[in-house]
Amino acid sequence: MCGRYLIEDGEEVVDMRKIFDKLELYYSNTEEYIKVKKGEIFPTDTVPVIIPEHDTKLDVLPMQWGFRPVKHGGRALINARSETAFEKPTFREPMINKRCIIPANGFFEWQTDPSGKKQKYLIKPAASPLLYFAGIYDRKPDLSAKKDLVHFVILTQDSYGPIRSIHHRMPVAIAKRDVLKWLNGRENDVRELFAASSFTEYKFSQAF
Repeated sequence: MCGRYLIEDGEEVVDMRKIFDKLELYYSNTEEYIKVKKGEIFPTDTVPVIIPEHDTKLDVLPMQWGFRPVKHGGRALINARSETAFEKPTFREPMINKRCIIPANGFFEWQTDPSGKKQKYLIKPAASPLLYFAGIYDRKPDLSAKKDLVHFVILTQDSYGPIRSIHHRMPVAIAKRDVLKWLNGRENDVRELFAASSFTEYKFSQAF
């Protein structure tokens, strides 16, 4: 699963800095922009998310992490299993029409030892400073605010490689070259991305 992730926008993280610059340019006067977070990102935080604008152009929107619960008092849905998302009623329509990319610099997972003690790890890509998580989003009317609110979830898959020793699920990372295919492709294109045999290599460090 993905329960927390990392956003860094220092000058050395050029692509992430560009994302924040575009967000500021178009949304700096909105209430959602004021809520945008950096650093360690938690469920329900508002963050920059990439969506298709038209053709090969991309837009960046401030979105809140987690689909709102159907039942009052329920927990927000923050992840969707990539293996079943096309079949689930909650995710089917967004999987077809509202795919997005969540930029991140890493994600956090916890390993539990036999005694029950948990160790937190920061997992980052080995060859690049930036990850592109596969996500879907939805717009829901907020009657009190008299506008639509936009929420997203992150797609997950079975863990592979050393990550398996920490957690059995992990975010689906889309290669930069496949971002437009994920955002604009047909269902068969998306399923091909899920089944791709090329994997991102990761490095680990203990986090406190």
